[in-house]
Amino acid sequence: MVMPSVSMTPTPPMWFRLPPGYLTLDAIALDEMEAVVSAVLAPILESAAPVDRCLLDARTLVNLFDAMHEGGSIHTSIGVHPDGENGACVSFFSLSVKVTASRTAGLAVAQSALALSNSPHWSSNTGRLIKLPINLPAALLAGTLAAPPRALLESAGISAAPSEIFQARLTVPYPTGVHIGVADLTSAATRHADAYTDILEGIAQTITFAAPAAPAEPTQRPSRILELLT
Repeated sequence: MVMPSVSMTPTPPMWFRLPPGYLTLDAIALDEMEAVVSAVLAPILESAAPVDRCLLDARTLVNLFDAMHEGGSIHTSIGVHPDGENGACVSFFSLSVKVTASRTAGLAVAQSALALSNSPHWSSNTGRLIKLPINLPAALLAGTLAAPPRALLESAGISAAPSEIFQARLTVPYPTGVHIGVADLTSAATRHADAYTDILEGIAQTITFAAPAAPAEPTQRPSRILELLT
């Protein structure tokens, strides 16, 4: 499904495609999110213990995002996917918009990526530049988030966070040159780091700033993205 951004002007709209397994949280409260995620988990998991563990991961990711986020979010989604013997894994996708002083797309992306790579939230990361089909540059970073300070966890109502949290981050300039889009894909399932990085790069390849034309007939192509997590 092609999803438009919901943002206040003068930020231009952005469209992108999410893979199967992601549910939008833009209009869902935390308690409603748990009910929705539980309904998705039920056919995947056979016992209550894995469900509770996945819900805990979901709550932790959402609360950490709220505590660490600097504002400007225009979209959030939760992802739930089968994970073999581990039951299921949970990921959190968010898209934010930041204002940039640079009018050059390449320079804006490079400056933003450098600032992100030097952020104290990261304990390690790798990055590379990619070219999008819309003929704009983008930067893709992936790595491990540093353990949040105890005070931050307490303020977010989190008694214990996963020892490691993986995050892939994409920065892409808006055509106007005034804004930068920052997309994060975060998960405690660090064993799937490469798969989540590929998923975020796949989402990046669908980004467009022009309203997509409606297809003549509703069709849904089979997606191979789920195969990355199985």
